[in-house]
Amino acid sequence: MRESSVTQPEPRSILAVGVQWATRVMSLGLEFALPPLGGVYLDRRWHLAPLATILGAVLGFVVGMMHVLRIARERSGP
Repeated sequence: MRESSVTQPEPRSILAVGVQWATRVMSLGLEFALPPLGGVYLDRRWHLAPLATILGAVLGFVVGMMHVLRIARERSGP
């Protein structure tokens, strides 16, 4: 009998899977929230009115949605 050259990954515990999803959710939240907060800070520091906040919100939305789509693509599989 011939051994397969491809080894199967060791199954992870439920705790490891839960921690992975918790970190994904937290990073998604930070990706959506931190750019607008940075924009608010820049608006107050440089007196830009809402310009930096709006740019931060758009940036946060784009980055967050790219991450959501990447997770969805990983979950859908080949």
